[in-house]
Amino acid sequence: RAGRPSTRTMSCVSTRVPYAHVPSRCVLSHRPGARAVSKTAARRPSRSGTKTNARADPVNSTDTSEAGAEVKECLEGSSVFLVGMMGTGKSSVGKKLATALGYSFFDTDSLIELVSKTSIPEIFASEGEAGFRQIETQILAEVAAYKKCVVATGGGIVKRKTNWMHLRNGVVVCLTGSAELLAQRVTQDGAEVRPLFKDADGDQGKIAEIIKELQKDRQAMYDNADVTVTLLVGEDGVSEGENLDELNQRVLRSLRNRIKEDDTKSRLKNEPKPGDITVTGL
Repeated sequence: RAGRPSTRTMSCVSTRVPYAHVPSRCVLSHRPGARAVSKTAARRPSRSGTKTNARADPVNSTDTSEAGAEVKECLEGSSVFLVGMMGTGKSSVGKKLATALGYSFFDTDSLIELVSKTSIPEIFASEGEAGFRQIETQILAEVAAYKKCVVATGGGIVKRKTNWMHLRNGVVVCLTGSAELLAQRVTQDGAEVRPLFKDADGDQGKIAEIIKELQKDRQAMYDNADVTVTLLVGEDGVSEGENLDELNQRVLRSLRNRIKEDDTKSRLKNEPKPGDITVTGL
């Protein structure tokens, strides 16, 4: 439009984001644990078929770039928000997913530290979890105002209903896994830097027990996600069962399938109102 600036600046961080990333509020139609993206995606014919000359399904191939292009087309600019327990690899998956989609990537924990100029453990120590969650909500509200983004969030972001108002501006993907696998991954990354594990003394068994309690407490909230992808484990039940590229391919496939199966897609023009959204577990 005439007079519209070519870029919009995120006021909370020193990052310039193209104005084209400002969303038109594409969301998935809600059923328990599900929303879809847009009407045009529902009208788009399936790429699969019975003709012998039909091309291979890119999302089921090993070509991540081609798979990402198809999912990006289905998303039509909607952002993707990754939720889930610590240790599920939201940041690592988010970076890969953003590259595949040609999207920008943001990590809410990193933004919190950037804006506050304070580490998360220091925020927990000085402000408590309640103070940290308030900052987290402010950061999420800012990032959710943009489209064509993949956003990795903190494990407890699902605990506030206000946050779901922002998460539902896009497609929510929950990464989950066994407590034992997540405890191993957290321990390898350095559990001592995570405030919730400060009393575990680096003991992997204690960390697994804490994770089990957190999963039990948050599961009903995670169930509100549009897509859930479970991390695979090896034959021993603890080790990694796939590499990052394979996990990213499964995330792309789950996104594509979830969007295409929903035939009641709609586009919200305005910020969702409290009555528009039903969230369980809160």
